[in-house]
Amino acid sequence: MKRRQILDAAYTVFSRKGYHRATVDEIIALADTGKGTVYNYFVNKEQLFYTLIKERSAGFEAELDTIAALAEPALDKTKKAIRVFLEFYVQNADLWRVLMHEMRGLGREEPSSFTEAEREKYRERFVHTIGTLQRILQEGIDQGTIRQCDVHKAAHGLFSVIVMMVFQGFVGGEQDSIDSTANSIADIFMYGIVNR
Repeated sequence: MKRRQILDAAYTVFSRKGYHRATVDEIIALADTGKGTVYNYFVNKEQLFYTLIKERSAGFEAELDTIAALAEPALDKTKKAIRVFLEFYVQNADLWRVLMHEMRGLGREEPSSFTEAEREKYRERFVHTIGTLQRILQEGIDQGTIRQCDVHKAAHGLFSVIVMMVFQGFVGGEQDSIDSTANSIADIFMYGIVNR
């Protein structure tokens, strides 16, 4: 229970203040616990942040893997994956903005608060997620429903569109909005915007 309180407080503090400006003391205060309790569970702020990212994304990653394993056409799986991405990023947008900010070292004189080894841990999670999209797209190529393309670039492009739709506020938290946006992204990504 205390661990969950700490992680919930960390989510709030990191989402509001960013990784660099957030302090463990603020998380302790919001969690209404002692410093010793936090350090019983987490070695330092980075481990707390990584645990938060890992646990928040575990269900999302499992759902993507389940979609990828379905015995369905790749186009259907792509649409489902887009919807799952949107649901996840709508629910976790603030925290993922912080992570992306740190991964790219945006807005600070130093490249990032993370060491290269720490950034690599986060990159591995991202590579797995994008890799799932790549596998689905490659399956579509193999099925003949997606034209030959660089699936690495296509998966990154699709991911970028999804994330920007969320970060720019083009999708709300209601399921109808998520479904509508997922259908629009899938339609434009798969069929383009040109009249044929």
